[in-house]
Amino acid sequence: MFIVKSIKEAKRLLNQKCENYSLETIRIDVDQALNYISAETITSSIEIPHFQRSTVDGYAVIHNVVSLASAQSPINLELLGSVEMGKACKYILDEQSTVYVPTGGQIPHNATAVVMIENTDTLGNDILISKRVSKWENVLLKGSDIQENTVVIHKNQRLTPTRLGALKAVGVEQITVYKKLKTLVISTGDEITDQLPLGIGEVLDINTHTIKHYLQNKHIDVVKTHVIKDNFEEFKSAILKGFEDHDLIVASGGSSVGDRDYTYKVMETIGADIFVHGMNIKPGKPTVLATYKNKLFIGLPGQPSSAYMVLQTLFPTIYKAIYALDDLLLEPYVEGVLTQNVASAQGRTTYQLVMIEEAYPLNVVPLHSKSGMIRALKDAYGYIILEAGAEGYSKGEIVKVYRLGD
Repeated sequence: MFIVKSIKEAKRLLNQKCENYSLETIRIDVDQALNYISAETITSSIEIPHFQRSTVDGYAVIHNVVSLASAQSPINLELLGSVEMGKACKYILDEQSTVYVPTGGQIPHNATAVVMIENTDTLGNDILISKRVSKWENVLLKGSDIQENTVVIHKNQRLTPTRLGALKAVGVEQITVYKKLKTLVISTGDEITDQLPLGIGEVLDINTHTIKHYLQNKHIDVVKTHVIKDNFEEFKSAILKGFEDHDLIVASGGSSVGDRDYTYKVMETIGADIFVHGMNIKPGKPTVLATYKNKLFIGLPGQPSSAYMVLQTLFPTIYKAIYALDDLLLEPYVEGVLTQNVASAQGRTTYQLVMIEEAYPLNVVPLHSKSGMIRALKDAYGYIILEAGAEGYSKGEIVKVYRLGD
């Protein structure tokens, strides 16, 4: 019999159970580190930029000299020359001179501003400045982007393209990261097959593939997949072997209450710490969560939509807890107008699959299907959430649609 827990309570327990996960580290090139989690804090050994540089195409000046410049009364300055990109500026200004500097070029060491080229005119070898500038206008000061000894990457941060760019900007070539979690994906059921043609009562394996690809998209290393018939001993053996060789096990099927639903019984037999056996979510009530020797087991329902929605709901919390991520977990959503009434499941938080139609505002179209069907999952843009105890949504209401699977 299920002892149903709320989604909030399940996430709280996951945070608690996963906070001391055993993680291995490796040292890799920054160019290969995309989406890994940093296992070290890195500080900059240099300043960025390491010279004063112009942020526009224009003319370097001493700002006080052009303080009265205007279109009606331009200031005339002698052009000494042009700064070359990638080379040090060789010019020194006085109160009668200027130097052309392209965007990103070094300004003379005694220059205090750059006048945009649009605010100048050429008169022979002279430049007419027709607009005043303030001190350091259009100048990126030395060290104003990243100062020496400041933190560039914190430990337990996901290495995004922009963070990798910051590492390269300060000359970091290698970084210590946590290894990808090695995961075993198990699907159970006498009816599951990968062979065509199908016999009566048989279904093609769906969960192995949707779960595997979801995890891989989250930068998880799915080392092995395993399809098991409804056999207690075979399931138990696969679980025990899986815990020896993997960091995480995700299984689907065998989690409902019934004669051949072995998940809870296997976890109980091996002495696992079962902290969730049933969750008040629709679809996905028969969910089992447990730990064994400090490794996590996720037991998903066997129906494809149910399995995927539970994984989608819980895995961001699991990932953040295991890696102690300091990144915020914000769920992106779009808003739109519901095209039909949607009822909630009594006492359970309902995740309703929807598609969206381009309009202003967006049309949100509910996709009604049984949890064993894959078509709605395939067609869905995302889902709306109806909290436990809510009566539902009415046609015409503005609802939040959360993206599915990204």
